Amino acid sequence: MPRRLAIVIPCAAGSPWILPLLPSLGEAGAVFVVSEAPPPGGRSVVVPADAGFATRANAGIRAAGDAGFERVLLLNDDTRPEPGSLALLASASGIVGAVLRDWEGEGVQQAGVDVSRRSGRVRARTRAPSQEAERVDAVSGASMAFPLATWQRLGGFDEGYRFYFEDIDFCLRSHEPVRVLRDAVVRHRGGGTRSHRSADAAFHLGRSHARFARSLGGGVAREGGRLGIVAAAGTAWTLRSVGPRGLIPLWRGLGEGARTR
Repeated sequence: MPRRLAIVIPCAAGSPWILPLLPSLGEAGAVFVVSEAPPPGGRSVVVPADAGFATRANAGIRAAGDAGFERVLLLNDDTRPEPGSLALLASASGIVGAVLRDWEGEGVQQAGVDVSRRSGRVRARTRAPSQEAERVDAVSGASMAFPLATWQRLGGFDEGYRFYFEDIDFCLRSHEPVRVLRDAVVRHRGGGTRSHRSADAAFHLGRSHARFARSLGGGVAREGGRLGIVAAAGTAWTLRSVGPRGLIPLWRGLGEGARTR
């Protein structure tokens, strides 16, 4: 008989957050830790050191499927689920996400994502959902639950994305309803798997956003317009979050992403 929930946690070697996280998961599901050097605890899935987030997620989910699990919760290592939240994510149907709140306090980091297919821009919802299960375009891979069958049908997360946008791409490709569960709350430090304020982050953000913008299709003119919008948005984010040193990596990433499908 298939078993219910597998919790897949991609993390980098030496993550300071993974060991405190594991005991907080209790008996909610079987835990698969995916890393080039997994820590003790849970089931270990070893990947190459240069594996991106999508590759790590796929490796863990594949192991969960081989072990007979039928539903997957993808969880960042720098998270802490509030009591009862994992049960809600496990028992829901389809693709669902938790409300990501600040590690301390009640600030909402993300309660789903809105996607403009015209411009390629994405916007995180930063207010608590008004409905018990609120429809959104996508949810964050920091806390996303879905049926194994959906992952199998899509061929997994697109490993052409190394970091960023693989979760949004997954949700859009599914053509299934995506919801955020108001009462499922996961605390999120942010930047646990990689620093969001580094030049490397600027490169991957530019690469993945450009790749995502092209994936929305619509012909050469529409794709070119989207890439211009994405470049402007990425430049503004980089100057604000990384500084001028991040601009060259960002533009290099934009160029690489624009050339790939």
